[in-house]
Amino acid sequence: MNPLERCAVLFVDDDPRVLQGLRRMLHAERHHWDLQFAASGREALACLERNTFDALVTDLRMPDMDGVELLTVAMAHHPNVARIVLSGEIDPSAGFKTVRCAHQFIAKPCDTETLKAAISRAFALRGLIGNHRMKALLSRLETLPSQPALYTEVMAVIQSPNSSCRKVAELIARDAGMTAKILQLVNSAFFGLAHRIGDAQEAVALLGTDTIKALVLGAQVFSQFDSKRIKALGLDTLWHHCLAASQCARTISAVENLPRPLQAEAFTAGILHDVGKLVLAQNFPEAYAEVLQRAHMQDRTVPDLETERFGASHAELGAYLMGLWGLDEAIIDSIAGHHGLSLTIAAGPVTAVVYAANAMEHLLSTGSPEACTRSVDPAVLARLNIADRFAQWEQCCRRHQQEAAE
Repeated sequence: MNPLERCAVLFVDDDPRVLQGLRRMLHAERHHWDLQFAASGREALACLERNTFDALVTDLRMPDMDGVELLTVAMAHHPNVARIVLSGEIDPSAGFKTVRCAHQFIAKPCDTETLKAAISRAFALRGLIGNHRMKALLSRLETLPSQPALYTEVMAVIQSPNSSCRKVAELIARDAGMTAKILQLVNSAFFGLAHRIGDAQEAVALLGTDTIKALVLGAQVFSQFDSKRIKALGLDTLWHHCLAASQCARTISAVENLPRPLQAEAFTAGILHDVGKLVLAQNFPEAYAEVLQRAHMQDRTVPDLETERFGASHAELGAYLMGLWGLDEAIIDSIAGHHGLSLTIAAGPVTAVVYAANAMEHLLSTGSPEACTRSVDPAVLARLNIADRFAQWEQCCRRHQQEAAE
């Protein structure tokens, strides 16, 4: 790797034994990463002022300036830095504050591969999207959604050796608002279940943890946005589009007999594929309303106009954000490519499914072939090798929609 392309990461912890352990753990990466270490929050801020870093990895509990304070300052003055918490414990009050200023949370102790993967994922996003354009856009953003605390807790329970549907349900049940939201979704026509679900445990048992964690993540992400500020976009309308697209993605991936993990990734990517629109509309309400109006009046695509106006599309921005949160690579690629942008020869089956699902939902919701045509590029269908499958997928999605409505 060219030295000019070395990725820089700053580790912060007041315990010298932890810093020494991190040095040993990441010793093999010293040729690829520029590793620096700080023993306090104030020392870390001085490092951030002197040098440019790609990632900041910090403990929470530190004297003088704790991790939340450090991350908050870094978010305000160094918005391009990926902010990662590496902590042994987190109480509810600290957790609420942390998720508003950190991109990822890693429980301590963690193994070398987990830590390397989290940092590498943040670095890899630069190549996925075009780092200079994204950094320029990020520097203009006043607010970004934070990774939801409940989702982080749900993931920790699911990944624990003693995981069970009951434990996941008990965790969700502690949040009355989320429980109500999950039950509302589960009992809606969206799932078309034969009988009414009465509690979180039954919902988790019936739908499975993959579906539940995707619904928790999507619902909590959307809840962070101000519907009045983004009224030109329509928060409820976009939420229903994303839910419907995720169901199309689930249907298509089942028709193709994709492995269950890939079906889960397609469902999750469907829910989150338009999160970049929310970020742009929240930060630039007037400019984004103009983009939507121009797209309608000039018959141009929203992503093209977004790129002209903001330097990046909502697909790219959404993929970048979800990558910082540590979602799987297939989900990130699918969000980036759901309009055919950033697609490569190696684009996987989940990307193909989500691209088709987004277009399919526009067709089914509007009944307008023109809406679907604007969302589908024959060249992209050919590149994804799905041109001969699209018509069958449409029939399956349409049939599923009709059955759910009955």
